[in-house]
Amino acid sequence: MDIESLTINQRLRLFLDDLGLEQQDFANSLGVSQQVVSNAVNGRTKYPKSDFLILLIENYPNFNLYWLLTGVGEMFVENTGTDTQLVEELKSKNEQLKNDLLDAQQKVIELFERLNLQS
Repeated sequence: MDIESLTINQRLRLFLDDLGLEQQDFANSLGVSQQVVSNAVNGRTKYPKSDFLILLIENYPNFNLYWLLTGVGEMFVENTGTDTQLVEELKSKNEQLKNDLLDAQQKVIELFERLNLQS
């Protein structure tokens, strides 16, 4: 199976299957509704919202968000003695992606506020 050709939704399903999680259990672990997870997994939401992605990497720190978004790399990086540097790099990349998501989210909020003020 070519992971890169899968959609984000399909990779998210692989993630749940790999962990043996039902949608409700996953939703509970993130603190979101089961409907949010269902929409993300079943393709009703083409791209998960930034809040969802942030919760995902905060609750699953060894999860590779870049893998979810692109299909490149491994789903997880295990924290073993030989992989310590790789884990730190993944955490750094996930933190940067999280910050980028938060910045983009703030810009959207500011844009909507400006549009509302002009109305």
